[in-house]
Amino acid sequence: MLSDRHVHPHPHPLDDHSHQHSHAHGHAHAHPHSHGSRRDFLSRLFRGTLAGASLLELSVFRAAVARAQSPAASSRVFNIRKVADGVYCALAHPAAITNCNAAIFVGARDVVVVDAHSKPSAAASLIAQIKQEVTEKPVRFLVNTHFHYDHTQGDPAYRAQNRDLEIIASATTKRLIQENARNRLQESLDGVPQMLETLRKRLEKSKSAGDKAFCNEQIRQLLAYQAEMKSYTPEIPDITFDKTYRIQDPAHDLYIQFHGRAHTAGDVAVFCPQQKAVATGDMISGFLPAMGDGYPRDWPGTIQSVAKLETTQLMPGHGSVQPNHDRMIQLKNYIEELTSLVETGKKAGKPVSELQKSITVRSLKTLQSNGYAAYVADNLKNYSVYLGSRTALEDRLSGNIEAIYKNLDRA
Repeated sequence: MLSDRHVHPHPHPLDDHSHQHSHAHGHAHAHPHSHGSRRDFLSRLFRGTLAGASLLELSVFRAAVARAQSPAASSRVFNIRKVADGVYCALAHPAAITNCNAAIFVGARDVVVVDAHSKPSAAASLIAQIKQEVTEKPVRFLVNTHFHYDHTQGDPAYRAQNRDLEIIASATTKRLIQENARNRLQESLDGVPQMLETLRKRLEKSKSAGDKAFCNEQIRQLLAYQAEMKSYTPEIPDITFDKTYRIQDPAHDLYIQFHGRAHTAGDVAVFCPQQKAVATGDMISGFLPAMGDGYPRDWPGTIQSVAKLETTQLMPGHGSVQPNHDRMIQLKNYIEELTSLVETGKKAGKPVSELQKSITVRSLKTLQSNGYAAYVADNLKNYSVYLGSRTALEDRLSGNIEAIYKNLDRA
């Protein structure tokens, strides 16, 4: 007898590489894929082979969840906002090591969470917050929209809170996690000493109580991140697909879809047609995008594909919830304009440094149109920590120019 929950690929114009799954006797489980099973070699390698270490890791994360659920726990890493019936967005508070937003879809029996933040303690905090503010139902599925550390390093905490948890990602994202997770973690840790030095120098010169408190809090967060991630072990997705994967629940359907390359080679969006809501990861953001792993020629078309979905609530990887398609189209237009300008400059033999001087926030028509620059600056102010000497918007633009110059013709 089949349960009322089924997970399977859905026939869809995007989908030509689907995989069939069904859930019997009320318990969901994944079958082996052509892309690799849950217990494949690399997964075992990443998780470690000592059962005792595994149990210790689980106990640490369960303890973190318990602490976060305790009556004394008052700090919040996220602000959970209801966007539709059974759909919530956990907006990440500004942090020294940025956390991504998370989308929360509450089903008839359990929960699907989209994206998992920069560290297990942040994920444990959100798990506790979901139980306190949203539902006692367990998180049964976790979607990694792409491979970046601020969207995947919280995966072990979700695994710890439910042994039946299954992590879903595109096949490309699974491969990129396997290839890059350890190096990207190390890169994030390597950047901490410079940030600490900047904050300590600022603290020495600071004269206001507010700024001193800010510096001390960021220093505390950075030291805690160093300590927490010192012995971190990445998790590997259990369920993979090429184009579309469907989670069917009595409450609603979820379509996990690859629309094309954008922020990375494997970005997916999670679409709920009944509630007209979509979670996009960093394919769409309230910030100017990080483009180091991006595909500037493909990205606008991918956004246009997502824009065809009938949605009234868009939950981006960073920044505020978007109630319509206006901001995502502005992002598309910005990427198109900037890519065209960088391409023209590169063909003329201009170096990156010259383009970074000539292309400015004021010179870009798309940033000056309909308040887009102000919108992005406001999101960066409200949802990120900036330690540079200019503005977050200017630094992001400079980084985008460099990334597009490098990635124009990537395969």
